[in-house]
Formats: sequence, structure tokens, C-alpha cells
Amino acid sequence: MQKNSVLDWSLIIAIGIAWGSSFLFIKIAAVAVGPITLVFSRLLIASLILTPFFVTKDHLKNIKDDFPSILFLACINASVPFYLFSRAALDLNAGTMSVLNGTTPLFAFILASLWLKLGSNWIQLTGILIGMIGLFIFVGYESLEFSLFAIILCLLASFFYAFSSNFIFKTKEIDATYLASMTLLVATFLVFPFTFLENGLTLDFPNRVLWSVFLLGFMCTGLAYMGYVVLIKRVGPVKASTVVLIVPVSGMLWANVFLNEAITPTMLLGCLLIITGVGLVNFFKDEISNQ
Repeated sequence: MQKNSVLDWSLIIAIGIAWGSSFLFIKIAAVAVGPITLVFSRLLIASLILTPFFVTKDHLKNIKDDFPSILFLACINASVPFYLFSRAALDLNAGTMSVLNGTTPLFAFILASLWLKLGSNWIQLTGILIGMIGLFIFVGYESLEFSLFAIILCLLASFFYAFSSNFIFKTKEIDATYLASMTLLVATFLVFPFTFLENGLTLDFPNRVLWSVFLLGFMCTGLAYMGYVVLIKRVGPVKASTVVLIVPVSGMLWANVFLNEAITPTMLLGCLLIITGVGLVNFFKDEISNQ
């Protein structure tokens, strides 16, 4: 039974650290910039960083065959879920969104079993459920916000992420870094026309907002997304999707280090359950071997 390598665990941790700050940046920037313009900005920044380094002339020779998959992912794994979470941020706090985003591994598990026929593994399912319970305890019921429309948007985005991770796993013939770069580039062009529905493009924002947009694009979208696509192709959609469970844990560390926010015993209990759940999913059963 093959377990995750050091590289796989390094990717899980690094992506979790990067994404741990994303809901904070979204919360800071979404109200000022607007959800559509924020999505475009993060996609544009990520595309400008990734494309020159990871899209080569050899890759472009196959663009005609690859484009349908790239366009599909640009819609359901970038532009649409990015917008859904940005729109939901207007009515929900970061903790509530992180709990709802934590349903992604469950959706990924169901899809992998029914669609990819990877084989049901009750240890993995148990790990996912333990991680979700830990996430709920970590955030705390009293801090959750309830807006039915926004909750539906987050759950829909999480389903799209789960579906995309399964789809990416099926596109083994397409290089991961090229696929990630082109997906973000195409998504940038898809979103651009809709920015005119808001206030248009401007840099007339406080530095706090501008830095949030830049880091959201550079770190949380560009580097982390590319790493996530690589991880999916290496370990499969279910294991890779457990990254979202450790996002709030890294967010807690970000807040503690940079904002001096307290870490409570309840948060530590939630962290323990989350880590246990992620461990159960990733230490047991190599889902790729079932193909």
C-alpha cells in the first residue's frame, strides 16, 4: 500500500498555508473592489505570474485538443467558484465560508466512487467526516453566520471544486503546470467582460485592499492552484481535497502570528480532529491503485 511521499505532504502543507489566508484577503477586498472585479484581479495576477514560465511552444502545439478541457476547468474550477465565494463573502464571515468549503472532500469522495470508480474506502470516509466535525468545532457554532442564499453559493462552489478535482485527475495526458496556467489564463478572459457590471478597473483603493488583492492572486491563486493541480495528479482527487480541511488551521496560525489573535482550547480540539481526519484519508489506501 503506497503512502504519500514527502513531496505530497509538502504540497498539502504549503497549499494549506497559502489558502489559509485567502478568506481573510477576500473579506478585506470583496466589499471595496466588488466580487467580480476581485475574481478578475486575482486571475489576472496569477496568469501573469504563471503563464510565461509554464506555457511553452511545445504545449501550444496541442492547444486545439486541450482547449475543451481547459475551458471547462476555467469555468467550474476558477471563474465560477471564485465568484461564488466572493459574492458569499458579502453575507458570511470567513469562518462560516471555511466550514462550508470543508464539504469539498465529501463531494470529492462521492464523485470519485460513483464517477471514477476508484472504490469506496470507509477509512477515508471516516477521516473526512472526522475532519468536518473538527472544522465545525474549530470555528464554533456561535461564530457561524446564516444566510441561505450565501450558504447555497458556497456549497455549489465546493461541489464545483470537488467535480473539478476528479476531472483533473482524468486528464493525465495534460501536463499539470501547463493545465493550471492555461486554466487561469482562459478564466481571466472569461471574467473580464463582467467587470464592467461593477465599477470597472481601478487602483484607487487603500493599500490594505491592494495588498490583499495581490497576495490573493500571487500566492492563493497562482502558486497554490498550480500546486493543487500537481497534487491531484499525484495522489488523486480525494486525498488532494483534504487540503481544504487544514486551511482554517493555517488561518489560525496566520492570525496568531500577525494579528496576535488568541488560540482557544476549543480551536486546539478542532485542530486535533482535523489533523486526525486528514491523516486517516492520506495514510490509508492509495486510491490510484484501484484504477
